[in-house]
Amino acid sequence: MHFWKDSFSQRPKILNRKITVVTGAVIISIVIIDLLMTRQILPYTYNMEVIMFILTIAIGYGIGSWILLRYTTQISKKIRAKSRFINIMHWTVIVIQFTLLVILLLILFSNTGHHFLSPTVFAISSIASSIVIGLIGFKFFSWYKLSFKKNLIILFYGIAAFALCASILEDAGTKLLLVEVVQEKSPPGATVESSFLYKPSEKYDGEIIYKMVNSDTTTLYIIPNSSLAIYNLLNSTVLPIAFGFRWIASTTLLNSLYQRIGKLPLLLWLIFSLPLIFYLIGKAPGFFSGEGLSQVDEQYRYFFRLLFRIGTIAGNVLFGLAFFMAVRSLVSSKLKDYLIIAAIGDTMVGISLSTSAIQPTYGVAAHSLVLLSSYLFSIGLYLSAIAISQDHYLRKSIKGSMSDLIGDIGSAQMEQEIEKKVMKLIQKQRKEMEEQTGELSYEVTENEVRDYIKLVVDQRKKSTTPLDKKRFNPDDTKYYS
Repeated sequence: MHFWKDSFSQRPKILNRKITVVTGAVIISIVIIDLLMTRQILPYTYNMEVIMFILTIAIGYGIGSWILLRYTTQISKKIRAKSRFINIMHWTVIVIQFTLLVILLLILFSNTGHHFLSPTVFAISSIASSIVIGLIGFKFFSWYKLSFKKNLIILFYGIAAFALCASILEDAGTKLLLVEVVQEKSPPGATVESSFLYKPSEKYDGEIIYKMVNSDTTTLYIIPNSSLAIYNLLNSTVLPIAFGFRWIASTTLLNSLYQRIGKLPLLLWLIFSLPLIFYLIGKAPGFFSGEGLSQVDEQYRYFFRLLFRIGTIAGNVLFGLAFFMAVRSLVSSKLKDYLIIAAIGDTMVGISLSTSAIQPTYGVAAHSLVLLSSYLFSIGLYLSAIAISQDHYLRKSIKGSMSDLIGDIGSAQMEQEIEKKVMKLIQKQRKEMEEQTGELSYEVTENEVRDYIKLVVDQRKKSTTPLDKKRFNPDDTKYYS
């Protein structure tokens, strides 16, 4: 009877997990189509643009966001109740995400609203996502500093997070500050259409990136020649650096997982390396000639764009795959929930970031999903660390089933929490001593506390006494005596 009761109680959560994964896959598929349309890989018509804009809004910001954020709300409920910071960040992201939905609906039903509403959506999502991913980057570095074995995977993910944060800000900065928008009257009988051109213009002394023709006006997005060199340089360096470190972190994690059963086969190393190879080969000409590949022969431009986008999409799928593979080796249901959210976010963030926000409807909508994806990636990893830091048996259960990544960041988070509690206790006792002795007390530095806590934690890791079987309680002062 107990077995059937447990099995039945787990069914709703398993069903929700499957729905979450399917939802994430659908959103990612839509963003991939948006990416290929804005990057001159898939041909499109005006009607197809409208359809993709509607689908991106309805699924990416409507149904899909609701499912993913509701799932995140459910699985983070207990931890958010104890962490004001996580709770504030969670609800802030939800408010911003559905505010973006409202603005995008205004763009959809407005003929002229995209001129100022699209940049607003782009700016809000970029700033918010950079803050979120920057915070998780900071946490990675703090976890690495406190990790027992100085796990390189944690370090690589920290560098990748900061590089990704920089690429989000760079992309927003170059497109919002360096690209000029010019409107002119459309010729009589003009056909409603839009296209990416990447063609030089003597009339406007710059390069026309995107042209959107309506019956009354024609809108041109132009990079002035004075800004073209810095625009091309930034776009060709910052994002590839972030991609490279994400690849290093993900392949290191995958290699660590495979080391549990043996060496990573050479064939798998080749498969994992192909996205990076395609990415670098396809991106190389853009370093010299910009996104339009103006210095590349016309017959080869499509080839390089195709390689670059294959590398982009396959690479981001690989980044998420690293976490999905980690999930398979876990016993804990709640850790699976957390890492699935992180996997969806890690896959989606790079694909949405690569979609051109110059396109003011479906392009901006797909690109601005970088906020949702950044949050899912960040909150998934952070919840994993918090859960492990608070549960001694959970820390023991993952040692034989998971890479050291989650275990080490959980242990590092535990040390941070212990340090905070000890410092509060010391401050309280010092204040009481000062009141009793007339401002005379011994001041303990943070470094001294940190060294002592590290000594205690190290001794506990090596200990084999029955005390190890007892759940560790940071509030219990006898551990610090």
